[in-house]
Amino acid sequence: MLTFILGHIADLGILIMLALGLNLINGFTGMFSLGHHGFFAVGAYAAAAFAMFAVPDGGVIAWFGSLFVGVFAAMVSGVLLGIPCLRLKGDYLCIVTLGFAEIIRQIATNTEALGAARGLQDLPELLVMRSGDTRTDFYLLYTGIIIIATVGTYWLCRNLIRSAHGRNLIAIREDEVAAELIGVNLTRSKVMVFVVGAAMAGLAGALYAHLKLGVEPKEFNLDKGVYILLFVVLGGSGSLSGTVMAGVVLYILDKIILNLMPTAIQEWRQVLFALLLIVLMIYRPGGIMGNREVTETRLWKRLFSRKREGHARV
Repeated sequence: MLTFILGHIADLGILIMLALGLNLINGFTGMFSLGHHGFFAVGAYAAAAFAMFAVPDGGVIAWFGSLFVGVFAAMVSGVLLGIPCLRLKGDYLCIVTLGFAEIIRQIATNTEALGAARGLQDLPELLVMRSGDTRTDFYLLYTGIIIIATVGTYWLCRNLIRSAHGRNLIAIREDEVAAELIGVNLTRSKVMVFVVGAAMAGLAGALYAHLKLGVEPKEFNLDKGVYILLFVVLGGSGSLSGTVMAGVVLYILDKIILNLMPTAIQEWRQVLFALLLIVLMIYRPGGIMGNREVTETRLWKRLFSRKREGHARV
């Protein structure tokens, strides 16, 4: 039971990392990318290939090396995708990024060195063995690592948005022409946000490969991209805390509540999520939080401002 819970927490953490990186691109910069799962695939395959072929008998150093390789490969792909997409907007950018993700998946599916449709399986267990008595230790370790990585990703996104670079991204989202007139370097800012978002997806992919001890092309299809996008749209494009809350709600709905339903209802899973997205776009286009964070809501201020006032009086 404990490994079941830890496995779900780890999966949720990886998905939230992906959604936070996507929110930087879609929510804070105003671009529309639907190929974020392509960076996820690049990071996962790069880390898995490094662990399997480069240092199959390595230990902690090899594990960190595989994470670095996964992040670096995703960053390079972010540069390669970001530069040609500088002048694209809206639907055109969406199509190009979606095509990029599909190209990555097809390359993985048709490359025998990467396991083709089978993927790369039986990765070396570089930190803890996942068998018998050590199974719980394995999930405890990786769940802890993924939680730390998720918190670190959130912290990095928050600090980036509060910095001068983040204000440039928000200016681009509001009006590109006005942003350029006040001195914002559109090329540098857009490439930078693609690279940062890709790095987060690459880290999530590398951790995913080590958690599952393998990768398969079918894990990086369009459904994964739409699922990540739902986190961003439901939580609010431009709200980091909204993305986290939406991720928790959607994951519980998808992996726990729907899995307890009859099979006839589970078969309509994709339709239910599509209807949720349509209803959301009609009645709440800004998402749950819009552009605000939880700390900016009235409820948060009522709860915590009173406590601060009480401490100040004492």
